[in-house]
Amino acid sequence: MTETTRDDGDAVEWTTDQGSDVTVTADNGRLFVTLDGSDETGAGVSFRRQRAELTTKRGTDVLDAGRQRDESGERFNAFVPVDGRREEIEALREESVIEPTDEPLTYEVKERTEQKPTLDGWGGGERTVTSLEATKRRAEMTERQKELHRKVDTDSVPDDAEVGDEIAVDELLEDPRTSEERDQDAIEEAAETGEEVVISRGTTDCNDADKECNLDHVTRVATPDGEIETRRTHTY
Repeated sequence: MTETTRDDGDAVEWTTDQGSDVTVTADNGRLFVTLDGSDETGAGVSFRRQRAELTTKRGTDVLDAGRQRDESGERFNAFVPVDGRREEIEALREESVIEPTDEPLTYEVKERTEQKPTLDGWGGGERTVTSLEATKRRAEMTERQKELHRKVDTDSVPDDAEVGDEIAVDELLEDPRTSEERDQDAIEEAAETGEEVVISRGTTDCNDADKECNLDHVTRVATPDGEIETRRTHTY
């Protein structure tokens, strides 16, 4: 084996005795391996950025990249020996783990070109469209931000927004509260007013097979005594 190299903590690389170049990268705690086989030595096995597990097979530390194909098309179990690099690869994986941050969740207005659809498929020429792209990866979002992120329609860009603008998530939502926050606000309002507060109304499938109805009206209310009740009304 040749000497291992480390590119600013982004990858672990080495060349096997058979002349194959190995590159191990990590993304949020997951390992990926690329193997570039050398035809000159007859290794002839190559694959790119396959998800891999660092494990032990018959007493040898290996990266298990699952089932791959060789040059003849035959499938095989791709075990790449790491030869003493286990700790370095483990460190690479740990360093790649992304932790949630309290940084605000914003969306950048992006522009892209795509093919116009036609009745027969695609091919009606190009068109330019804009969309919203979160400035934080999902793994960087707090639980509250993840819930709000699920409500954002990234294809709906405000009319006055321009490409490159960053828009806070609260500005994109009609009600920038989580379900828990809405419930708590309703409970506090009910306690203050002494009256029930409707949290939400909706329609869903009937939950009683013995009833001759297809849909139920469902209402969630906060009561003055601090409870949240779900009331279901059958439609006949």
